Amino acid sequence: MLQELLAFAYEAPSLPIPNLCASLVLPLQARLLVAPPSNSNTTTRVVLLFLAISVAALGETPDTRDNFIIGFTYNVFIFASCMHSVHLTFTTRSRIDTPKIISFSQHDHHDLGWGGAVEMLTNLRGIGMSWGIAHEKLPAVYENFASSLLLDIVKHHVISLSAMAALSRFGQHNHGKTLCELVGCDVAITVAMFGLAWSAITLTYNIYSLCVYTLAKLCDLPFDNYRWPPLFGNPLAADSIRTFWNDKWQCSFRRHFIMCGYKPVFHSLNSLCIPGDIPHYCGIIGAFTVSGLLHEYCIRCTSGKMLMYGSYPTFKFFIISGLAIVVENLVKECTGRRVGGIYGRLWTWSLLFIPALHMSRQCLLAFGPMSDFVDWEVWRWFVPLSFAIKA
Repeated sequence: MLQELLAFAYEAPSLPIPNLCASLVLPLQARLLVAPPSNSNTTTRVVLLFLAISVAALGETPDTRDNFIIGFTYNVFIFASCMHSVHLTFTTRSRIDTPKIISFSQHDHHDLGWGGAVEMLTNLRGIGMSWGIAHEKLPAVYENFASSLLLDIVKHHVISLSAMAALSRFGQHNHGKTLCELVGCDVAITVAMFGLAWSAITLTYNIYSLCVYTLAKLCDLPFDNYRWPPLFGNPLAADSIRTFWNDKWQCSFRRHFIMCGYKPVFHSLNSLCIPGDIPHYCGIIGAFTVSGLLHEYCIRCTSGKMLMYGSYPTFKFFIISGLAIVVENLVKECTGRRVGGIYGRLWTWSLLFIPALHMSRQCLLAFGPMSDFVDWEVWRWFVPLSFAIKA
């Protein structure tokens, strides 16, 4: 496993996004943001933003030896770093002077130091900040943090293993069957892909949270449970597309999509004096466009093969979700009732699941050849995130 990771790190410059240099400007931008505001401060952050995007935009064609899961994660990290650079450039200082860091008058912004800079880098959801998600909209925090977190890690480890085992089986035994069997296989692949995405992201976040918690206890540092709530709500309880993406699915990139997709479109149309809610609705589509580009681009950059060129199922999946939220808003405006209940659940899972069938097939192709789970080495059954290492 260690050799696989070292080999991937060695080959990283051959990926479409060449290396981690694009993320190196983030600490500097964060430190400038929490320093007393000035014109030179803002200008420097803008220059650093263009530097990060320029570095990240330079890339080469990937080879077929890349590991899809690790490569996809790597590319998402660089893409997210560029979006975070946008956030650190255009977020105003008055929005981060909150009790979570240090509270001062809006007219007297003191230097928050490197502690404030670290908070800006790691607190992607803006918990406790004026631009973040309100506590009441976050999942309930763990009462017994360590034990609850360990149980959650075990649960999602089992889910991820089951999902990967299903993908390894269905991915290699789904040709030459009847139409009904092929459709059933696609449904199973989509369910497994959803389970894998949910559990893999949760596992990564939980392991990171556990490391921070352990380090804080060993060093006798304060640890705030409210700073580390569960990343997901219960996705299966969503009764509208809006609820699914805003409250149930992880919202780590919510601020980024607003800054990079929603606001540019919204303000551009507002400046043209477009009437009514059209700028708002177009802004929603803009946010989901950025999300679709992120996922589609990172899949194609990593897979090392021609994936359905001329067809962009992952991009379409997110655009459909954006359009669905616009429809839900229009329904509420026209009827005075929000989408919800049993019909809301049917609406939600139809518009999430049907477009996801094609997207899941694309992701399965990107995985490339997979060994059947009966051939897995024993250690894979016990090590969390072991499915990310190519067999």
